[in-house]
Amino acid sequence: MKKVFIVLGFITAILATILAVTPLSNLAIIPIIVAFLCGLMILFISKKQNTKTKTIQYIFLLVIISLALTIYKGVFNTTELGDTEQLEQRAEENLEDSKEILEDLEIDEDL
Repeated sequence: MKKVFIVLGFITAILATILAVTPLSNLAIIPIIVAFLCGLMILFISKKQNTKTKTIQYIFLLVIISLALTIYKGVFNTTELGDTEQLEQRAEENLEDSKEILEDLEIDEDL
C-alpha cells in the first residue's frame, strides 16, 4: 500500500511541477493537493512501521516548488486586455476577407 502512495505521490508531484511552469498553472492545484495527501499518507504509514524514507521529503519538496510557482504566477501575471474596438474591427475585417475568399472560389458542379 505504501508503494502505491509513493508512486501516486511522485507522479502527481511531477505533474504539478510541470503544470506550474506552463501557462496552465491554475490547473496545478489539483495535482498539488493529491501529491500532498499522498505524502501525508506515506508519512502516517512510515510512522506506524517505524521506517524512514527520503521519498516523503522529495514529494513535499516538489509540492512546495509547484505551489510557490503557482502562487507566484497567480499574483504577478496579469492579463492585459487590448482595445476592444480594435479587436472588433479586426474580426469584421477577417469576416469580410473570408467572404471575399469564398466568393472568389470557383466550384465545379460537374462532380
